[in-house]
Amino acid sequence: MLISFRPLTLSTAIKSVRSRTLGIATSIHAELRTFSDHPAGELLGSAPDFSRCTRSDVDTYRLIRICDDQEKLEYTFGLLMNIVRQPYLGHLVKKIEYIHRANNARGYPELPYQRKLGVDDMQLLKRAVGNAGFQDKRLQRVMGMLMQNDLDQDLGYTTSEDRRVSDYETAPTYITQAIAAIIVSMAPNLESMAMTQIFNHHSDLQPGQEETEEYPLVEVFRYANSRPQGARLLQKLRDMYLINHAKHSDSRYFADTDLIACLELFNNLPSIESLGIDVLESNEDNGKQTCEEKSSNISKIKINHSSLDASYLLCEMASSKILTELQFTTGGRSALDGTSFFSPKAFLKGLSEHTRTLKVLDLDIEDLTIGYPGQPQPYSTINWDEAGGPGDYELDEYDESDEDCADLAKYRRLLSIWDRNVALKDFEVLKSLSINIGFLIYFAQGVETDDLQRASIVLADCLPDHLRSLSIRGYKKGENKMYDKQVDALMARFEAGLSRLDEIKGVSELIPNGRAVENPGRNEHLLWSLEELGYPEW
Repeated sequence: MLISFRPLTLSTAIKSVRSRTLGIATSIHAELRTFSDHPAGELLGSAPDFSRCTRSDVDTYRLIRICDDQEKLEYTFGLLMNIVRQPYLGHLVKKIEYIHRANNARGYPELPYQRKLGVDDMQLLKRAVGNAGFQDKRLQRVMGMLMQNDLDQDLGYTTSEDRRVSDYETAPTYITQAIAAIIVSMAPNLESMAMTQIFNHHSDLQPGQEETEEYPLVEVFRYANSRPQGARLLQKLRDMYLINHAKHSDSRYFADTDLIACLELFNNLPSIESLGIDVLESNEDNGKQTCEEKSSNISKIKINHSSLDASYLLCEMASSKILTELQFTTGGRSALDGTSFFSPKAFLKGLSEHTRTLKVLDLDIEDLTIGYPGQPQPYSTINWDEAGGPGDYELDEYDESDEDCADLAKYRRLLSIWDRNVALKDFEVLKSLSINIGFLIYFAQGVETDDLQRASIVLADCLPDHLRSLSIRGYKKGENKMYDKQVDALMARFEAGLSRLDEIKGVSELIPNGRAVENPGRNEHLLWSLEELGYPEW
């Protein structure tokens, strides 16, 4: 049943609970800061009056979810109009979830208004759209989206041969983005967001292209990210989680959100700290492959249940000005074209840029590797300079003359770090480490250590001074004599009280390595789902 928005009904409901919520206004006022004016126009009203704020308001507006569900559309639009009428409600918004993967939508057409708002409400809504940065024709365009109440519109077209081409994808993309964009612009205390990819292809983000139609939520982020100290919106956003819904995909497989292009929409915001995503695989055909080094304020990267090669992860790491926390784990999904190859040597050389800042490292990459340098290999010989290194790229004269060539950028990046040596002990402030046993030994011994010297290096002597927690993945006593020798020495020192470690996990109890799911149709119980985080699978 469609939920209708009736302003008088909502207003009456709010009034009915005010008498039961006296006393919370003072604490809310202390917690929330007055919203500064947006350069595009005056903010609606003056400083917020929190004396009218109720406990019901706090519960309703703390988390707002916006999705392409027709039955929920009117309720969400109702929340938007309440904020437009009473801007103090926007100060209560701490988290927004936007769940709709942008499709290959055509340009949004000019449509008759479907909603009927009073003159005062129309003026207030137009001011809110203007304050979000939309002016002139763009303001009218966004207003046209907001004034639609039917997501299931066929906005297709007829070809010159009188053939009808249906399009049910354009309306949901633009209407939901318009609502999300205005709510974001009026939520000065927004701290956390979760959203799907809000553009179809990274070419949609290129400015100055007449054929490129602008997505409202993209525009709000791009505006704020390009002038982080002057936009007066998204100033407190700390955490971004990308909900990895691939278009028309089978949820049993890794999916291909364009992570790097998404990152460049919010990586320069003043308070941004954390980026998270799950079930990710890189899209070498349609995704952006490189990004500018030291361009991101994000210091915590969390990519879990995913399948990426080291060069893609190196780009993410290199973009951070300061990296304090890194999680990268695999498993829980199936790969259509086989899992990616992860080079431990390339990864550690790239990680060496962060030896003085990294505090938390959580890695589970055993399923993506083919062994470790200096350890017995599953194959007779592996050239580690070519296996994920610069020698892996065969560039011709055309590639080397094309500055936009992704492979050329990756090659240059790897070449610039390939003479670096790094070992676990170099990470001066590392406090927590979760890692596969083979990778741990290789990391402790050092990337460029001579193979003949590795046997004499003792793991217990190679831990960083500040390391307090160590979790070892994939270790089973008796399977590998070299691993047993190293772990036994480590545990002997720990049990004697001679180690700085507070805890060691994964020795007496097995912490299994993450694995891609083979034959997902028969092993659905092994699949990891976004539903574990409260987000529906498509």
